[in-house]
Amino acid sequence: MRHYAVILAAGAASRMGQCKAVLPLPFADGARCALETLAGLYAFCGHCFVVTGHHAGLLEPLAPAWGLRPVRNPRPEDGMFSSLCAGLRAVLEQAAADGCPAGQGVVFVHPVDVPLTRSLTVQALLRAAAVCPDTALQPVFGTEPGHPVCLPLSLVPAILDHDGEEGLRGALAKVPCRQVPVADSAMLLDMDTPAQYAHLQARAACHGALTREEAEALLLQAGVPEQGLRHALAVGLVAEALCAALAAARREDDPVERALALAAGLTHDIRKGAHGHEAAGGRLLARLGLPRMAGIVAAHRDQSVPAEKKLGAHELVYLADKYCRGGNWLPIMRRFGQKLEEFGADPEARAGIEGRRDRALALEGRLAAELGQDPARLAREALAAADVAARAQALDATRRLWAPVGGFPAEDV
Repeated sequence: MRHYAVILAAGAASRMGQCKAVLPLPFADGARCALETLAGLYAFCGHCFVVTGHHAGLLEPLAPAWGLRPVRNPRPEDGMFSSLCAGLRAVLEQAAADGCPAGQGVVFVHPVDVPLTRSLTVQALLRAAAVCPDTALQPVFGTEPGHPVCLPLSLVPAILDHDGEEGLRGALAKVPCRQVPVADSAMLLDMDTPAQYAHLQARAACHGALTREEAEALLLQAGVPEQGLRHALAVGLVAEALCAALAAARREDDPVERALALAAGLTHDIRKGAHGHEAAGGRLLARLGLPRMAGIVAAHRDQSVPAEKKLGAHELVYLADKYCRGGNWLPIMRRFGQKLEEFGADPEARAGIEGRRDRALALEGRLAAELGQDPARLAREALAAADVAARAQALDATRRLWAPVGGFPAEDV
């Protein structure tokens, strides 16, 4: 299967007042503009085109450095569908030059002002394309459609024949089209106005962490049962509460760390049942383009924290997991006491359990000293104020809404 991409960047950006494609976004690993961000998202494609128009003089010199081939829309004032057609014609020409049959290629269509779409969305569309040939695919979060649209090359001529009424939406209404559930609300967010841009800047800073709703959706897509959802919700809730308390004690607000604590807490057992589920969960999240969450999930079973290391989401998710048995609070000594009752007759198992217990207690003591209060009490109060069982049941009732098309990434071998 050959992959192509068309990024639409020909608009005048009259409501924004400046070219949206080059507006910087503050990602954790450095600022990147919208166009460069999308170029990176589609770097796996054999050819990635950017359709230019009103800001062609600014964008076309920049495009090659990001692996993009500019295509000029001579009449951008005719609207986005005219830019789409210009891009799709360039794709068909390239596919012919590549010797790519219509049934063996897809093209992603992506407006430049929706720059926060995650890799996991593109991956979901590719899995769906493998089982839904000759079908246009559109990602949805819940029931709301977003970007990109994935078109098989076989449907491109029909899209080009469309009269332009209602743009791409009208064209999709005339061809086979299927919605693909994804755990990515960021692919809904555009930046037509300064206020929307400000919102995207805030989301970009936390882009390495799924939101609560996204993480919950990912758990459902992974097939986590209701009992697992209860534990996931409890750990996420406690990790977030501990992170908020630590930020307050330090008199500093770190929304990125708090977002990571919540998201990694929710997804820490996403591969529960697999051999070495901690590492397996980390590998899954890394493949989905969430490396910071992956590192926390992979390390949640046991940690020895150096004295010089500043406590953060890594340590707080680990400790939160020790406070939660299912969806209920449990003190560390009782949790490990239960483990010793069950496995303590085996000297090797007993030594391992006692070692993990002592390391957890050491971290608890260190956190208590920095907080000036008992983290176990904070964890208990956070769970007492929430009904994780009811939330888990409510999520479980929406499971069908999130059923992945083409399956969920397979377990590592």
